[in-house]
Amino acid sequence: MTLLLLAMCVGMYLYTEEQKDYYDRVAIPIATNILTEISRWEKSVLLDHLSLDAQKTLDDSQLETLLLHYQKFGQLKTVDNFQFSRVASALSLFGDRKINYSADATFSSGTAAINITLIAEGNSFKIYNFTVTRS
Repeated sequence: MTLLLLAMCVGMYLYTEEQKDYYDRVAIPIATNILTEISRWEKSVLLDHLSLDAQKTLDDSQLETLLLHYQKFGQLKTVDNFQFSRVASALSLFGDRKINYSADATFSSGTAAINITLIAEGNSFKIYNFTVTRS
């Protein structure tokens, strides 16, 4: 039993390492582009990048409140130091293909930490969830 558990842990590590390498090449440029575009904090732009699942959870009033909150950060200037979440990758084995990154960002009003979860939708990725907090 212990050997089986060890083999499963090693297998999950190798799987998530492979996922990290792939998504670092593919998803980081997509996430950077999405974050740059949505940092205009315009409703239509944000909706273009939100997944269908995310759109279903927000009514118009919540979306307006969200945009007003994030407008305080201003335009995204830089985003770097993306950190891949191995846990989200491992959990994607059991459901939708979601990937999660945290990153450091500089906005026109200062620095912040970003956490973004992307979900595969069609041939690309859309925002499943994201947060921006002052660092």
